[in-house]
Amino acid sequence: MTKISGTKNEISIFKQVVSHYDDAKMNLERRIRDFDTKDELFRSHIDEANWPYQSLVFDPRVFTIIFEKTSRLFAKKPRGRLVPREGGDSLGAEISNQLLNFQWDDNERVDSVPMLSKWAMMDQNARKYGASFALVKWHYETIKDGKNKKRKTWYDGPSMKVWNNRDVLVDDSYSSIKNWVQLRDYVSLQDLENVNDTAKGKPVYKNLDILKRKMTEEKSGGDTRASNWTSKNLSISGLEDQRGRDSTFQTVEIVTEYRKERWITFAPKHGVVIRDIPNPYDHQQIPVVMLKYYPVDDDIYGLSEIEPIERLQKAINSLVNQYIDSVNMGLYPIVKVRSQGVQMHTLEWGPGKKWIMDDPTDVVAHEQGTAGIAEFTSTYRFLVSALQEAAGETSAGMSQIIPGQPEKTATEVQDLAIQRNARDNFNQIFLQEAMKKQMMFWQTMNSQFMFGDEEGRAKLLRIIDRDAMQMFEDLGLGSMELSDEATELLADPEIASLGINPEDLTSEAFPVKTKDGVLPKFSKDEAGKLGFLLLEKEDLSGSYDYVIDVQSMSLPNDVQLTQARQQLFQITMSPAATQLLAVDGWRVKTKDLLEDTFEFLGLKDASKYFEKVETNGINQTGATGLGGGPQGQGIGGAGGMAGGTQTPPGQEIQQ
Repeated sequence: MTKISGTKNEISIFKQVVSHYDDAKMNLERRIRDFDTKDELFRSHIDEANWPYQSLVFDPRVFTIIFEKTSRLFAKKPRGRLVPREGGDSLGAEISNQLLNFQWDDNERVDSVPMLSKWAMMDQNARKYGASFALVKWHYETIKDGKNKKRKTWYDGPSMKVWNNRDVLVDDSYSSIKNWVQLRDYVSLQDLENVNDTAKGKPVYKNLDILKRKMTEEKSGGDTRASNWTSKNLSISGLEDQRGRDSTFQTVEIVTEYRKERWITFAPKHGVVIRDIPNPYDHQQIPVVMLKYYPVDDDIYGLSEIEPIERLQKAINSLVNQYIDSVNMGLYPIVKVRSQGVQMHTLEWGPGKKWIMDDPTDVVAHEQGTAGIAEFTSTYRFLVSALQEAAGETSAGMSQIIPGQPEKTATEVQDLAIQRNARDNFNQIFLQEAMKKQMMFWQTMNSQFMFGDEEGRAKLLRIIDRDAMQMFEDLGLGSMELSDEATELLADPEIASLGINPEDLTSEAFPVKTKDGVLPKFSKDEAGKLGFLLLEKEDLSGSYDYVIDVQSMSLPNDVQLTQARQQLFQITMSPAATQLLAVDGWRVKTKDLLEDTFEFLGLKDASKYFEKVETNGINQTGATGLGGGPQGQGIGGAGGMAGGTQTPPGQEIQQ
């Protein structure tokens, strides 16, 4: 029995959360046994100790099916955008879109895992186990500056961490995350003292002195992950789980129960509550994203894609190994020997060997049946066809084509493509909702934590998206204008007689105050290829909805897309279409259309293939950058913050 330490209120809270922990852990341990089986099938692992055949061959159908589905859905970065709702506008939506695009790319600095890899892992876990989980929180981290030995901001922005299913303790009373969910982690005491996972500021954990004292008294040397579950992936590779075995950085098992209104962090093995705070996020939701493709009515976990084909995969493995064993027996048959007529020491295999026996019939080969070998081909084809059909990866054949053979008619190939697209589209519905939830979490946290209580400060955001830069230019964010006072002043005849140049009285249409003075909200570099947007707190206000196109992530059919673009180009540039557009007062932006076509065909920086023609000896290609952006800046990723990878999104331009 764990001795509970703390105040009366903390003891009461600990009893609540540890009761949830014990109930959920009991069901989780049953699930883990099933998880291990799914991992063995996915990793094509055979347990030699319990394998009845001499051959050790695994037909990796499960791995191929799951891997190919993930590859089809996650071929590239998704396209998404914010749509204004109450209190939002198109400008604020575009600014937030550029910020979210940057944060998607920059999030890799948190744990060295790209966002696309995280979602691919979410996809594979959901397919293997029935559901997958990710924690979406704000991450604020500082590091020591080697020059002045002070701490500086390393990362200040939203993050996403895919959680191991074996450390997710859920309320099995519901088929979705409703009242609470507990996430188990193994954290060093140093991290508890230095990291803040809610917002900027000092760490918020308490009772760490009690926790240290109890760990010292118990002489446990830290909590290990292996004490809760054995890593099947490591054991398959013949490795040991080292989490928690580092004597220098001792780890403690901590569990955080996330509720809509409250976060409670406790150490279940040591009886200590180390955090009990209100939900710090304005969205007041449990910051956990769950993905499942095939919901089941009364289970929070959906249906695993491996479950319907598990026995078929095992049957295929058994059949293949039985066949190989039979072939080996035919090549090296059992020899029946009459011991009284044979000198056993002479029975050696090899060219030119002599066996000493009284009669040739004293040594005969054992004859075995060949019925199994003869039926192998048809049985194997049947099992493979059934497995592929159950997984939605192939058709069983609709004509005289033999099931299981790769040769199919054109009609069958087309029907197969339709079947795959239908199943992929069904998966994309659930994937879209999960990714939308994650991005909406990021958007609301940006508006809450990006600036906090810091007034009068701006952050510099680099823009390389050509369409976004064009939009900011069209809205005049970097333009100059005459104020009402200047207009009235120039209207005075006496002032006008002084010959004052009106351009000397212009000011920024959208001024932003910084420590370097008043700067335009948007500017471009001299080449016009890199934009600079000064991000202010009010830019992130308002309500928005996120629309994500997960189909843009899937593997495209380049041939069909190329043909469609060619047809579209021909229709758009036809004289009939040009005349109809002119009647309505529109014209085709030919240069933009050609640039997009060039880039689709793989030509980078398509604008370099165009130049202005000279009229009357005057070259009209003059750079028209708005205010001339900061010099010496490198070109970063889409929507990147100025300053390269060493400058976190928290970099500020002080007033």
